Amino acid sequence: MAKKKIVIVEDDEHIAKVYRLKLESEGMDPIIASDGEEAVAKIFSEKPDLVLLDLMLPKKDGFWVLDQVRQNKEFLYMPVIVLSNLWEQTDKERALVLGANDYLVKIDTTIQEVVDKIRGYLKA
Repeated sequence: MAKKKIVIVEDDEHIAKVYRLKLESEGMDPIIASDGEEAVAKIFSEKPDLVLLDLMLPKKDGFWVLDQVRQNKEFLYMPVIVLSNLWEQTDKERALVLGANDYLVKIDTTIQEVVDKIRGYLKA
Protein backbone atom coordinates (compact mmCIF):
# COMPACT_ATOMS: atom_id res chain seq x y z
CA MET A 1 0.00 0.00 0.00
CA ALA A 2 1.38 3.40 -0.97
CA LYS A 3 2.39 5.76 1.80
CA LYS A 4 0.03 8.67 2.32
CA LYS A 5 1.55 11.92 1.07
CA ILE A 6 1.28 14.86 3.44
CA VAL A 7 2.41 18.35 2.47
CA ILE A 8 3.55 20.23 5.57
CA VAL A 9 3.43 23.98 4.98
CA GLU A 10 5.56 25.50 7.73
CA ASP A 11 8.20 28.25 7.60
CA ASP A 12 9.73 27.39 10.99
CA GLU A 13 12.43 24.88 10.06
CA HIS A 14 12.46 23.25 13.52
CA ILE A 15 8.69 22.72 13.64
CA ALA A 16 8.67 21.39 10.05
CA LYS A 17 11.43 18.90 10.89
CA VAL A 18 9.66 17.68 14.03
CA TYR A 19 6.46 17.03 12.07
CA ARG A 20 8.36 15.46 9.16
CA LEU A 21 10.14 13.00 11.48
CA LYS A 22 6.92 12.18 13.37
CA LEU A 23 4.94 11.54 10.17
CA GLU A 24 7.76 9.42 8.71
CA SER A 25 7.76 7.33 11.90
CA GLU A 26 3.99 6.89 11.42
CA GLY A 27 4.56 5.46 7.91
CA MET A 28 3.59 8.57 5.96
CA ASP A 29 5.44 10.47 3.24
CA PRO A 30 5.82 14.10 4.40
CA ILE A 31 6.84 16.84 1.96
CA ILE A 32 7.91 20.24 3.32
CA ALA A 33 7.03 23.62 1.83
CA SER A 34 8.36 26.70 3.62
CA ASP A 35 6.37 29.50 1.97
CA GLY A 36 3.00 30.02 0.33
CA GLU A 37 4.20 29.97 -3.28
CA GLU A 38 6.24 26.79 -2.75
CA ALA A 39 3.23 25.23 -1.00
CA VAL A 40 0.89 25.72 -3.95
CA ALA A 41 3.55 24.45 -6.40
CA LYS A 42 4.17 21.31 -4.31
CA ILE A 43 0.47 20.63 -3.71
CA PHE A 44 -0.26 20.88 -7.44
CA SER A 45 2.74 18.73 -8.46
CA GLU A 46 2.71 16.12 -5.65
CA LYS A 47 -1.09 15.74 -5.33
CA PRO A 48 -0.95 14.91 -1.60
CA ASP A 49 -3.56 13.04 0.40
CA LEU A 50 -3.66 15.86 2.96
CA VAL A 51 -2.15 19.28 3.68
CA LEU A 52 -1.04 20.56 7.08
CA LEU A 53 -1.09 24.34 6.64
CA ASP A 54 0.38 27.17 8.68
CA LEU A 55 -1.19 30.58 8.01
CA MET A 56 1.67 32.97 8.73
CA LEU A 57 4.10 32.32 5.90
CA PRO A 58 6.62 34.25 3.79
CA LYS A 59 5.70 35.44 0.26
CA LYS A 60 2.03 34.36 0.32
CA ASP A 61 0.10 33.49 3.47
CA GLY A 62 -1.86 30.35 4.23
CA PHE A 63 -5.18 31.99 3.43
CA TRP A 64 -3.89 32.60 -0.13
CA VAL A 65 -2.69 28.98 -0.34
CA LEU A 66 -6.10 27.72 0.77
CA ASP A 67 -7.86 29.91 -1.77
CA GLN A 68 -5.60 28.74 -4.63
CA VAL A 69 -6.03 25.08 -3.71
CA ARG A 70 -9.81 25.22 -3.34
CA GLN A 71 -10.20 27.01 -6.69
CA ASN A 72 -8.72 23.93 -8.37
CA LYS A 73 -11.45 21.29 -8.76
CA GLU A 74 -8.88 18.50 -8.45
CA PHE A 75 -8.21 19.51 -4.83
CA LEU A 76 -11.74 20.39 -3.78
CA TYR A 77 -12.07 17.42 -1.42
CA MET A 78 -8.45 17.01 -0.29
CA PRO A 79 -8.36 17.53 3.50
CA VAL A 80 -6.58 20.67 4.69
CA ILE A 81 -5.81 21.01 8.38
CA VAL A 82 -4.76 24.48 9.46
CA LEU A 83 -2.14 24.43 12.22
CA SER A 84 -1.43 28.00 13.25
CA ASN A 85 -0.69 30.27 16.16
CA LEU A 86 -3.44 32.60 14.96
CA TRP A 87 -6.09 31.94 17.58
CA GLU A 88 -8.56 34.76 16.85
CA GLN A 89 -12.06 33.55 15.98
CA THR A 90 -12.04 35.74 12.84
CA ASP A 91 -8.92 33.92 11.54
CA LYS A 92 -10.50 30.55 12.24
CA GLU A 93 -13.77 31.55 10.52
CA ARG A 94 -11.89 32.93 7.49
CA ALA A 95 -9.89 29.69 7.11
CA LEU A 96 -13.02 27.54 7.40
CA VAL A 97 -14.91 29.70 4.88
CA LEU A 98 -11.97 29.33 2.46
CA GLY A 99 -12.26 25.56 2.75
CA ALA A 100 -10.12 24.33 5.65
CA ASN A 101 -11.45 21.07 7.08
CA ASP A 102 -10.06 21.71 10.53
CA TYR A 103 -8.33 24.44 12.52
CA LEU A 104 -5.82 23.67 15.25
CA VAL A 105 -3.91 26.19 17.36
CA LYS A 106 -0.25 25.14 17.67
CA ILE A 107 0.18 26.05 21.32
CA ASP A 108 -2.97 24.13 22.32
CA THR A 109 -2.26 20.97 20.30
CA THR A 110 0.28 18.18 20.77
CA ILE A 111 2.07 16.52 17.86
CA GLN A 112 0.23 13.28 18.65
CA GLU A 113 -3.14 15.09 18.50
CA VAL A 114 -2.19 16.41 15.05
CA VAL A 115 -1.20 12.90 13.91
CA ASP A 116 -4.48 11.49 15.25
CA LYS A 117 -6.38 14.21 13.38
CA ILE A 118 -4.49 13.41 10.16
CA ARG A 119 -5.21 9.69 10.57
CA GLY A 120 -8.91 10.48 11.05
CA TYR A 121 -9.06 12.40 7.77
CA LEU A 122 -7.09 9.78 5.84
CA LYS A 123 -9.52 7.05 6.92
CA ALA A 124 -12.59 9.06 5.88
